[in-house]
Amino acid sequence: MTDDVRLDPDPLLVEPVTMPLSIIPRERPGAGHAPHSRPGRPRPLPTDILEIVDPVGSPPIGHPASPPDPSDLATGPPPPEPGPAGGPGPADEPGGSDQPQRRRGRGGSRANALWTVFDQVVSSGTNAAINFVIARRVDSTEFGAFAIAYTIFAMLVGLSRAAATAPLGISYADVPLCAFRSAVRQAAGTALGLGAAVGVVLLLVGAGLGGTVGVNLAAMGVIMPALLVQDAWRYASFAQGRPLLAVTNDLVWAAVLGGGLWLWVTVTPGGSGGAAAMVLIWGLAAAVAALFGGGQHHSWPQPSRAWAWFTGHRETTGFMTAEFISLQGAQQTSTLVIAAVGSTSLVGALRGLQTLLAPTTNLAVALMSFAIPEFARRKHMPAQAVLRGAYLVSGLVVVSSTLWGLAFVVLPPDFGAALLGDTWAETHQLLLLAIIAQAGPGLAVGPAAVLYAFGRTRLTFWINLVFVPFLLACPVTGLLVGGARGVVIGNIIVYWATIPPWLYQLHRQVRLRDQR
Repeated sequence: MTDDVRLDPDPLLVEPVTMPLSIIPRERPGAGHAPHSRPGRPRPLPTDILEIVDPVGSPPIGHPASPPDPSDLATGPPPPEPGPAGGPGPADEPGGSDQPQRRRGRGGSRANALWTVFDQVVSSGTNAAINFVIARRVDSTEFGAFAIAYTIFAMLVGLSRAAATAPLGISYADVPLCAFRSAVRQAAGTALGLGAAVGVVLLLVGAGLGGTVGVNLAAMGVIMPALLVQDAWRYASFAQGRPLLAVTNDLVWAAVLGGGLWLWVTVTPGGSGGAAAMVLIWGLAAAVAALFGGGQHHSWPQPSRAWAWFTGHRETTGFMTAEFISLQGAQQTSTLVIAAVGSTSLVGALRGLQTLLAPTTNLAVALMSFAIPEFARRKHMPAQAVLRGAYLVSGLVVVSSTLWGLAFVVLPPDFGAALLGDTWAETHQLLLLAIIAQAGPGLAVGPAAVLYAFGRTRLTFWINLVFVPFLLACPVTGLLVGGARGVVIGNIIVYWATIPPWLYQLHRQVRLRDQR
C-alpha cells in the first residue's frame, strides 16, 4: 500500500542545490563571422547555435524545437548514469534500443488507467480465491495457521515493492528500452533475493515449530521467491506504461491456479495435504506466471546486483522501506493493542469493515501504481496541469470509495448478514464513520503520487513519520474513551490531520520544480 507529509525540518529537507548553467556557443559547420557586423558592437549569437550545458549532467536545452504539447506525455528524466546500481548502457545491450520509450497521448493514458485498475481486480481476485478455497476445505484451526503464513506474505510483498520495484516507476518511467530492461533485471533480482532470504527463514522456523502452523510457514517459504518475482514483473509493466502485460500475466496465474486446484480436488477428493498443499499449488501458479513475465520483458532476475540496486537507489528504496515499516508497524501494533484491550466482537466488527472496504483500498493501490510513472513521464507539464492531475486521482479514489461504502449502508439487513454473519450488526453501525475515515487517505493519493514521481521520498517519509505516533495512539485512545465508535473516530482524526501537509507539500514541490 507507495511521500512527505511533514513540515520540513530544515536540516533534513534541504532542497538540492542546482549548479549554475554554462552557456557556450555550439560549433556549426561553415559558420563564420558575419560579413557586415559593425566593429565595436557586440553581435548577439542566434539562439539556434546556443547550447546550454548543465554541469550536473542534464541534457542540453536550448536546441531548436517546438514547445511540448501539454496533452502529450512529457519526456521524463534522462537515464540514470551507470553507477553502483546502474546496469550496462545502451551500447552494452545487444539488440537494445537507445530511443526513449514511446509516448502516449491522453487516450492512451486513460486506457492505461483502466487496465491498471482491471489488473488490480484480477490480482486481488487470485489472492482472494486461495483464501476462500482454503477456508471452505479446512477447519478453523488450519485456516488460522494459513492466515498467519498469508499475513507474512502480505507484509513481504509490500516491503518488496518499497525495496525493489519502487525506483522503476520513479526513475525509469521514460528511459531507453535497453536501460529499462537492465533496471528491471536488477529490480526483479532484488525481489528474488528478498524472497529467497525470507523463504529460508520461514523454512527453518516452520521446521522448528512443526504442526499445522509450521507446515504452512514452510510451504510459504518454498513459494515466496516466486510470489515476489511475479509481483515485480507486474510493477515493471506499470512503470513501462504497459499495464496490459500485467493483466496478461495475472490471467496466466489465475488460469494455472484454477487448473491446479481443480486437478487437486479431482485427484484427492478428501483434500489430502490440507492448506499447505493448496499453498504450494498457489505458489506453483505464481512460478509459472513469473517465468512468463521474464519472457514478456525479455529479462531475467539478476540477484547478484540486488545490493547494488538497493544502495544505488537508497534515496528511494531506503526511505520507502523505512516508511513502509514504520506505517505497518504502527498499524499492526495498534490492531494488537485494540485486540488485547477490546472485546472479540469489536475486533470482528473492525475486521468486517476492512473486508467490506477492501476493494476501495485496491483501487487506491491501482491508481497509485498508474499515477507515479505517469507523473514521472510528465515532469515537464505546466504546474496547473500537474495539480489538476493530482486532484483528479484523489477525487476518483474518494468518490468511488464513498459510493462503494454507501452501497453497503443501504443494503437490506439480510444481505449484510449473509456477507458477514453475526458481525454485520455492529459493523453496520460503524460503516458511515469508516467511510469518512477512509476518505482521508484517499485525498492523499494524488499528492503522494506526485511527490513520489518527483523523487521526493525523503519528504514523504518525514510526513508519514510525524503521524506514526498518532496512528498508534489515536485509535487506542478512542477505544478507551468511546469503544468501537471511538476507534473509528480516532482514525478519522489522524487520517484527516495528514491532508494539510500533503497539500502544502504538493504545491510547494511543484512551485520549486518550476523555479529550478
